Amino acid sequence: MQLDSYYIKLTCLALFNKVENLVQQSLRGDWVVRIQYGVPSSANTLNWQQWQSPFFALQNARSLNEAILACRLNYPLHPVRLYAEKVRPESHFIYWIHTPDHQAPPPAESLPEPRYTQPALIPDYQQAKAS
Repeated sequence: MQLDSYYIKLTCLALFNKVENLVQQSLRGDWVVRIQYGVPSSANTLNWQQWQSPFFALQNARSLNEAILACRLNYPLHPVRLYAEKVRPESHFIYWIHTPDHQAPPPAESLPEPRYTQPALIPDYQQAKAS
C-alpha cells in the first residue's frame, strides 16, 4: 500500500499546477467547487459522491489540492473529478482529476533479448573488392 500511496502522490503533484491555474484563471470568486468520486452502481454507471465539504469563493488552490490528494488516497480505484457551479449566471464546470483506466501504472513487460551479429572482418582492400 505504501508504494500505491507514493504513486498517487506523484500523479497528484503533476495535477496541482493545472488545478492552481484553473482556480486562478476561472474558478476564483463566486464559484462553488466540489470534489467528487465515482462509486460504480452498475456495469456502465457511476454514482457521484461528494468528498468532504464544498469550497466557496476560492482565492487559491492550496486547500483544494490538499483535499484532492486526501480523496485520491482514500479512493485510489475510483474516478475523481471537480464539479464547479456558479449561480449567476448559471454555469456548471466539470474537470476530471483521475480516471483509473487511464492513469494506472503500466504493467512491467519483459524486453526481448538483443540479437548481436558478428561483423565479418576483411583483412585488406583487395579481398573486399574481389568479394
